[in-house]
Order: sequence, then C-alpha cells, then structure tokens
Amino acid sequence: MQTNCDHSFSQCNRFGNNGRPIYIRQRSKATRSSLRAQSSFFSLQVKSTNHSHKMTSSPLEPQILENAARYLPASKYFQIAAYVVLVYDHILTFSEEVERVWKKKITGVSILFLINRYVTHLLFILVIDAFNDPTWTRSVCNRFVSFEGFSTVALIAICEIIMILRTYALYGQSRFVLIPLMALWILQLTSSSIALHAGFSLSLPPGFVGCIFTGSSILFPAVWVTPLITDSVIFLLTIWRTRNFIKEHKNTPTIYIFSRDGAMYFFIIFLANLLNTLIYFLAVKDLKGVGASFSHSITATMISRLVLNLRSTGIALDGEATDPRMTSIKFMRQTIASLGGEVVSAFDRVNLDDDHDNEAIPISVQTFATAKLP
Repeated sequence: MQTNCDHSFSQCNRFGNNGRPIYIRQRSKATRSSLRAQSSFFSLQVKSTNHSHKMTSSPLEPQILENAARYLPASKYFQIAAYVVLVYDHILTFSEEVERVWKKKITGVSILFLINRYVTHLLFILVIDAFNDPTWTRSVCNRFVSFEGFSTVALIAICEIIMILRTYALYGQSRFVLIPLMALWILQLTSSSIALHAGFSLSLPPGFVGCIFTGSSILFPAVWVTPLITDSVIFLLTIWRTRNFIKEHKNTPTIYIFSRDGAMYFFIIFLANLLNTLIYFLAVKDLKGVGASFSHSITATMISRLVLNLRSTGIALDGEATDPRMTSIKFMRQTIASLGGEVVSAFDRVNLDDDHDNEAIPISVQTFATAKLP
C-alpha cells in the first residue's frame, strides 16, 4: 500500500492494491473541541509543564478524573446545603410572614419581599435538578445556564433595592444618598449582564453529571465583585447613620434592637459576599464558584428577615404608650412606613398635647423621614 500525505491539508491519501485512493480524514473540529473540553473541569484546562505529557488523544489523564470526582460532588453538596439553610429559615419565619405580610395591605416592598422569598426557592430547585439530573441534554443545559445566571443577578438586585430603600429612609429621603446608590446599582446590573452574556455551560468528563454555568471573559469576576461593592457602600452608610442613634437609645429596647438588627443583617450580607469573592480569587480553580449559592441563600434570608423585623417591630409598638417613648415611636413609624410597613401604636389613638410637638423631638430623630412606596 502506498501513502501520499500532504500535511498542509486535513487528509492523507492511501492507495490500495487497485490503485484507487483511500481518504482518511483527521478528527473534525467539533471532535477536537470536545476532547479539549473534556481535558478541563470547571472550564479550566489542565496545563502540563512537559509538552510530552500534553493530552492529544481521547483518554483522560488520571489527575483530571481525580479532580472531577473530588470537586464536583463537593459543589453539589454545597448547593444543597445552601438551600437547606434557606428552607430552614423559611420554616422558622413562616408564621411571621403570614401575620406581617399576607394579612396586611400589599405594598411595593411586599411584592419585592414575596419575589425574593419564593422565586429564590424555585431557582434553587431548578439549579439542584440541573446539577444532578443525567437526562438534561447539552442543548437544554446551554439554554438553562443563561437563565440561571440572569435570574440570580435579578434576585440579588431585588434584595439590594430593599437595602437601598431602607438606607434612603434612614437618611431622610436624601437624593444625595439615593442617586449615587441607584447609579451604583445600575452599574452593577450592567456589568454583571455583560459578564453573563459571555457565559456558557462547561463540558464535563464522560460519566460525570452536571449542568454548570461558567465563563472565561475578563469581566466574569464582575458577577462577584460588583455586588460586594454595592453592599459595602450600603453597609458603611447604615453604620454611619445609626451609630449615634443606637448609643442614644440603648435604654429603649425596641428601638435599640431594631437599629442593631438592621445593621447586623447588612453586615452578614456584606460578609457573605466578601467570602464569596475571596473564594473566587483565592480558591483552587475547580472551586472558584462554589460560594455563589451560599452567598445568594444568605442574602435572600437576611433580606426576608429584615422586612419581617421591620413589620414585627411596628406591631410591637402598640404596647409602648409612655411619654418618654414618644420620640422612638415616631422614629419607628417613619422608618417602617418607608418600607411599606404598617405601624399602629397607642399614640395613634390619642391626641398628643402641645408638649409633644415636633420641637420636643430630638434632631437625631427628626431627620428620619418617610419614603413610602406606592
């Protein structure tokens, strides 16, 4: 058999005994891409320091299979654990939700609360199924991962809208606070959307199941970094505004707890996003995205508790009917109303005399104004 090869073309001619050429094509471009994809886990190729060990054939290196067997189940367990936290907290606070949200007038923040509360559950269930269901085809997975990424960004944005509204209320409806925060929020949405647009579903080695979203764009870390920046600014503004108020009202339990809890919720959200960002930049390549589900779960949980805390405190004010508490009740009425809450206190059912006009209210309390949603 004679052979005549031209390496500048993608074929090699072999001549049989009858003199007719036999065409043997090299691997197609799709096959070569598939093999390259299999050589990576979580969309990152394994690099060898010796070119003689570089993968050029279909068998996978043992290290790749070992990493897949180790890190893929860890990511799945972490996803499930994050959802268990979300479900557990929902069970603990469901009775409060019924009393403070379902039985009250629906407001703008009530709608945001319910979207955050229940759409987050739906998204987690879909993601867990995509992580573990072997019947998901590659085409379905490619469409789903884009939906997953943009849905997560949208839900995080809803949580941050509630945080921005509370900060706006704390600063007396100041446009100098609202406008920069909204600009930062829009920048976060824009950069995250651009980064997600270049995302894709990664190819796992044969035998491994998982519909996992990843990206290789230089802007992809913006999905982690921009929420951290927004949360940091909101947290610092909250601490700056409430630090003196907490000190002044330390002997007023309801107001002290309200202010302390608000700052604590924001701090936990900031801490979760900080941890998520540090994991992305410092963890091994195969575990860079493992903290995303935990960060989302904690953010959704804390925002739900924040809204319920505001409304629960509003109801509790009914028992505070002594004159020294009047300024605190005014503060609570204004701040809770700013998030669509409903405050009914004993002072709403009596006529205050002239001794309880606005002049008797400390400046630190007067500055908290109402920013009620439609």
